[in-house]
Amino acid sequence: MEVVEMDTDWLTFRAALERAIRVPLHQYKEAQMKRRLASLMMRRGLSDWSAFTAAIASDAQLLGEVRDTLTINVSEFFRQPDRFEELQRRILPEMLKERRTLKLWSAGCSIGCEPYTLAIILNEIDPGGSHTVLATDVDMPILARARDGTGYLPGEVRSVPPAILDKYFIEEKGTYRVKDLVRRRVTFRRHDLLSDPYPADVDLILCRNVVIYFTEEAKHQIYEGFAQALRPGGYLFIGGSEMIMRSGDVGFRTASTSIYQRAA
Repeated sequence: MEVVEMDTDWLTFRAALERAIRVPLHQYKEAQMKRRLASLMMRRGLSDWSAFTAAIASDAQLLGEVRDTLTINVSEFFRQPDRFEELQRRILPEMLKERRTLKLWSAGCSIGCEPYTLAIILNEIDPGGSHTVLATDVDMPILARARDGTGYLPGEVRSVPPAILDKYFIEEKGTYRVKDLVRRRVTFRRHDLLSDPYPADVDLILCRNVVIYFTEEAKHQIYEGFAQALRPGGYLFIGGSEMIMRSGDVGFRTASTSIYQRAA
């Protein structure tokens, strides 16, 4: 019987990092996580995991870099424009025929591009509606930036139609700020997909390019949670590189590219 040797220095580092950033790293893909952190460790001139453990305890800036490395806060407005166009032209109008007030959730919202995109679309198709857009992430500093709604780079608004950019954004010295009428539509809150309760009776969940970084067991847990959070007939919108294998086992059917529907 083969004996598997445990890397105690790595486990000590991971436990210290989990406590510091309040993220359950044991449910992230370990090889992928180690590759990202090893690159950062090399750039910082740290010799091993023990040195890394000591460094994150005394260097807040390094801890922030580690958090950003692991949580992959890369996003943009209207990413995959054809998918958002389908939301705007077909899916959301269909839901509005069933419910006058919609409840949307952007899970793993990062810097806020995607929940603000949802708010813009809702304002376009139903400007007088009192719909709610909940935006959540595990990363508190990123949530603070998202809530502020400023500092978006040209690359992060590159897919925004020009008329929408003029209507909902203000240019400020080469960056962009979302207007207050958009910011007021979104509520930001810290939420851990692996440990916190999910909201209920949601019409649409948007969670894109987040779940791919978790283990298969964690993915299954999250998708089951999404299915339970959605009302019957509600939709889940995931990233273009993602796919829910055996989606029927967790209560979904394929509705379109990157879009699943909870079974009625």
